[in-house]
Amino acid sequence: METVKTIVAALDLEAGSDAVLARAVQLATEHGARLVVVHVVEASSLALAPSPPERHETDLEARLTHQAQAAISALLAEGGSVSADVEVGFGAPHAVITDVAGTRGADLVVIGPGQYHSLGEKVLGSTADRVVRTSPVPVLVVRDRSAARYRRVATAVDFSPQSAAAAKSALLLVPAARFELVHAFSIPLTFEQAMLRAGTSETDMQAYRSAKRASAHKRLSRFVREVFGTETVGTHILDGEPAPSLLRLARSGDIDLLALGPNGRGVILRTLLGSVTQRVLREAACDVLVASVPD
Repeated sequence: METVKTIVAALDLEAGSDAVLARAVQLATEHGARLVVVHVVEASSLALAPSPPERHETDLEARLTHQAQAAISALLAEGGSVSADVEVGFGAPHAVITDVAGTRGADLVVIGPGQYHSLGEKVLGSTADRVVRTSPVPVLVVRDRSAARYRRVATAVDFSPQSAAAAKSALLLVPAARFELVHAFSIPLTFEQAMLRAGTSETDMQAYRSAKRASAHKRLSRFVREVFGTETVGTHILDGEPAPSLLRLARSGDIDLLALGPNGRGVILRTLLGSVTQRVLREAACDVLVASVPD
């Protein structure tokens, strides 16, 4: 049986790091997993760090490493007697984090949503966005400051391999939670308008909507059987386009965790986030688990 054995928590040591670490500690304790805490110093931060001109760059890196380790140790101490390996790296944060996840054989990366500090980040995404795109394992993006156990989990389903991976990742991470698989159902307005222009009556339009909705229910039930081998998992059809529907669900207070896949296709999965995933990562009011891209 698969288990979560190693968790990597990525801390930027800014506001919100305590919430990220608390969640990582809670999950590591629950699973009996090894915890690895990583902090990355970017090249721009290294250049701006005050240092006498005669000191070598390696001395500056050693000082910054010591400061980061001290800050992480203080955060760990606030959480009680928690054992963790601490790594401080230098370079592009997403590259260092995904490299640590790979070399450490991580089963999960825990990270905060990050902030968009520059135009480049608004175009390419925050560190969390980039980690989601490149991580070899699922990524948990922490927004909620509570570290209570997840009890209510919703997985977004678009019937793709990515959403199947998201469902399995969530079940592995929180097997005791109450699960519900949700599918956002909508018929494009342009399609309905075209049908009306073609002379379709409102009665026939309503029958078409009902048939499509019934078909979505059947596909969702089949998805549950294929992924879980059971029909005991709850299912629900959300009305509306995927991103707004999922964001309403995340704000409803009915769930603690929303799981979804990267919702891209083919080669773009490694370079772009799907628009639904990216918007949910930016705006969700609850924690979000994004499955890794199936090979």
